[in-house]
Amino acid sequence: MTEPQHILITGTTSGIGLGALKAYRAMGWRVTAINRRKVPALEAQFPDVRFHHFDVRDLESVKKYFQDAAEAKQLPTVYLLSAGINKVDNYGVFSLDVFREVVDTNMMGVLNFVSVAIPYLANSNGVFVVAASTSNIFPNPNCMGYFISKLAVTEIFKRMDRLYRGQGLRFKTLILGPIATNIFVGGQMASKLQMAVRNLITVSVDDTMQPIMRFIQSDRQSLCYPKRSYALFVALSVLTKVYPGFYKGSAPASSAK
Repeated sequence: MTEPQHILITGTTSGIGLGALKAYRAMGWRVTAINRRKVPALEAQFPDVRFHHFDVRDLESVKKYFQDAAEAKQLPTVYLLSAGINKVDNYGVFSLDVFREVVDTNMMGVLNFVSVAIPYLANSNGVFVVAASTSNIFPNPNCMGYFISKLAVTEIFKRMDRLYRGQGLRFKTLILGPIATNIFVGGQMASKLQMAVRNLITVSVDDTMQPIMRFIQSDRQSLCYPKRSYALFVALSVLTKVYPGFYKGSAPASSAK
């Protein structure tokens, strides 16, 4: 009997991670979930999912997970690295501490998994998928750590995909527009027009999952979704060159997934 496919997902307590957990379990995949904290109600809902609890920034815990999984011959073949945070670090005054926290989670948390996993997958196939953002194109000036971290992992994954593709490893990037998650941008610093536009282009987590799952199984390196968000943010990035400083930014919900 053929073993079901196996995916590891980080940050499954909410947002894209939780949506992916539900969708892949419904498809019959084996799922390993990595979260910072234990959520008994979630884990009771999915008794067949292997839950592990540690911070993605903790390299030693990442190493321990892979060592144990390799010894048990339970290494996943797909890694959806969706854990992330978005916090205000540049409103009125720049906060290096907040900036570092966001970058360490969103960028180093991803690279911890990648750096440890590659040697274990040297003679097999594997897919790494990172959840990036259209903030790569049109950043929120109040959230510089989020912008820099998402842009960095996007560029790193482009190059990693070229370097390791011949060895059977793929590095894919989700460039996502506004998704209705707990990390979703709030409106306390946004104008009514900004809020109206944001609400118009926002899509639900459930609507996002099927395109993401098709993308992961495809040969493509990146997915921009939804297309209308991508097009709008490209247009806004051009507009900022004509009218510098017109966009003052907004404040995120500051929530870790």
